[in-house]
Amino acid sequence: MNGPAGIYVHLPYCRSRCGYCSFVVSTDGSSRADYLAALEREAAILADEAGGATFDSIYLGGGTPSLLHAKEIGRLISVLRARFHVEAGAEVTMEANPDDVSAGRAHDWKAAGVNRVSVGVQSLEDGELTAVGRRHDARRALEALQELAAAFLSLSADLILGLPSQTAASFRRSIAGLARTEIDHISVYLLEWDKSREIEEDRRLRPERYLSDDVQADLWLEMGEALAGRGFAHYEISNWARPGKEARHNVKYWKRTPTLGLGVSAHELWGERRRANVSAIPAYVGSLKEGRRPLALDRPVSREEAAREKVVLGLRLAEGVPAAEIEDLLRDCAGAEDYTAWRAGGLLSERDGKVRFTERGFLVSNEVLCRLI
Repeated sequence: MNGPAGIYVHLPYCRSRCGYCSFVVSTDGSSRADYLAALEREAAILADEAGGATFDSIYLGGGTPSLLHAKEIGRLISVLRARFHVEAGAEVTMEANPDDVSAGRAHDWKAAGVNRVSVGVQSLEDGELTAVGRRHDARRALEALQELAAAFLSLSADLILGLPSQTAASFRRSIAGLARTEIDHISVYLLEWDKSREIEEDRRLRPERYLSDDVQADLWLEMGEALAGRGFAHYEISNWARPGKEARHNVKYWKRTPTLGLGVSAHELWGERRRANVSAIPAYVGSLKEGRRPLALDRPVSREEAAREKVVLGLRLAEGVPAAEIEDLLRDCAGAEDYTAWRAGGLLSERDGKVRFTERGFLVSNEVLCRLI
């Protein structure tokens, strides 16, 4: 095993659905008690398979985990620690929306065992937040970060580039505003408008509301320089962190470290098998009531596939992957003829035997990685 493993838990409940969301979520919380009980049953089933494995990260994602009561969060973390060998100093992350945060709740989450909070800020411009259905405003987001910092929790915040009505100036203000807070990790994602019918239709009908691809590319590079100047290192395509504050759990995905996935639609890599749970809450709960794991996918990963994943996922990290591993992959890959051109064109660079994306290369990483699959 490539270091201690991780545990992901999907908590699908939300007060409302955002316009850009493509995750499995529900705004009907009537099944929540049954769902939490099902999670405990799934943990019991997986405990035997986990055996003597050690875990150093738990990630509560969603959905909106911060909707749960602190007692529910505490019970869930306690169950996971009881069922699995979770290190005392494990990173325990919970996703939160700014409107769920208060000074009291921040301290309650810390007492429940959470030591890292990932906050869905998305923008510090009220008009942009309203355009995609976010309930909080910029002021509430900044207050939430301040309240969480006062509880001595490690903080991460998400932003989205490409929101409706976003301008170059407004995006710069959001980046600068976040960088002035006490957060130590920033994730910036491009709006995947093709995954949302609502956003896709709006962009088709009103393209003037959206930044062009060229403007977004320029802003991306500018943002990287600005964050570097404030002490943030660009360690993965979409992620920047202060030294030692990288997201321990997420790095496991990019390094192919084994992770367990609990909850509806959760994915995992364990024992060189890729598995995924069903995407419907009733089916998930019903299967576990019958004592069965609700798998929709369960397949082995071949040695060749594992080698390819190691390169494709590893290139997402700024540290890159050994040049020899890429060269082995390229012997049987459609991207072999392009590799020299990528390096000559300044998209890839090599240092100390490792090949990595340059900052400009990160902008076209999807196209490059698709050629290596």
